[in-house]
Amino acid sequence: MRKILWWMPAMVWLGVIFFLSGQPGEDQEIEPLISIYLPVEQIKPFISWIEFTYYGEVRSVAAMGVEPFIEFVFRKLAHFGVYFILAILVYLAMIKTTAIQSFYQMTMSYLLVVHFAILDEVNQGFTDGRTPYFGDVIIDAFGALIGLGLVTLIIQLKKTFT
Repeated sequence: MRKILWWMPAMVWLGVIFFLSGQPGEDQEIEPLISIYLPVEQIKPFISWIEFTYYGEVRSVAAMGVEPFIEFVFRKLAHFGVYFILAILVYLAMIKTTAIQSFYQMTMSYLLVVHFAILDEVNQGFTDGRTPYFGDVIIDAFGALIGLGLVTLIIQLKKTFT
């Protein structure tokens, strides 16, 4: 029973991810909030130079406008962030509930989280106003990798100084 409790934070977080990915795209638009709460004209000079291609489209302030560009970047950072957190939660659960070597715990955690990222994109394919894209899985996987690296660093530092 105690082992199940260690997995609860990861499962709840995963539920939040799948709930959000199942919402229509229109229900998650934040452009109006950006216009209200961010000083868009003051931010514009700092981000106007950024330009890249994503999913075959140029992404920049010039191509999209300030608010849509900020929303796009926010969404991609959210992909990174939620899988960063999920990887940490899964790894901590793995540490507390398995007796395998740390390297394998980390590897299994990473593979499990990337699997969830793929399923998340598949889920988006069945949702109105959402488009699955493998590039988002790459962002998710990178977030998971950085999350695992950070938690490993913290664990090692804790061992070193105690």
